[in-house]
Amino acid sequence: MPSKLFFSIISIFFLFNVVSCNSTKTEVKQQEKFIPAEKTEQPAKTDDEFNRSTQGVQITRAEFNADKNEILQIIKELSIIMSDYDFNSWMKYIDPESLRYWSNPRNLLNASKRLPSKTRLSNLNDYFRYVFVPSRKGRSVEEIRYISRDSVKAVQPMQDRDIVYYNFVRINGKWMVNIPELQN
Repeated sequence: MPSKLFFSIISIFFLFNVVSCNSTKTEVKQQEKFIPAEKTEQPAKTDDEFNRSTQGVQITRAEFNADKNEILQIIKELSIIMSDYDFNSWMKYIDPESLRYWSNPRNLLNASKRLPSKTRLSNLNDYFRYVFVPSRKGRSVEEIRYISRDSVKAVQPMQDRDIVYYNFVRINGKWMVNIPELQN
């Protein structure tokens, strides 16, 4: 199996989540140019989507549509940031707890041991460049799944399962990316 493919598969498994829009940087910029953010609302396509997304959590359709719109907009912004490898901008989207955890050299070393290549993660920028970006590049998020009112997974639905590309937590009314901690 080619090492790039293997690295991508392991990175996706390792992270359990994450994605970048299928749009290229140019496509996203063109879309943003012609469609203002307040008009990009993407309501649930069907009752099935709303039901899948809110299972066990009391959310109104209006809240669902607003949250989904905001999260998909953040993912578009992250797609541009990732294509530019703009580490400083990326950090503004990551929740403080994740920044603290993934800045710890011990956690980065443990993550390095799980990577298929001999890539050594020595700082958060390495994690961004060698794990976060490759595991989301070329991926597409279409739906969200509530874990609670303030915790959501952004997913690509498949026939029998969802592929989770991002975890989001709402902090002070703002959705931020939560990067899962390593499981022993």
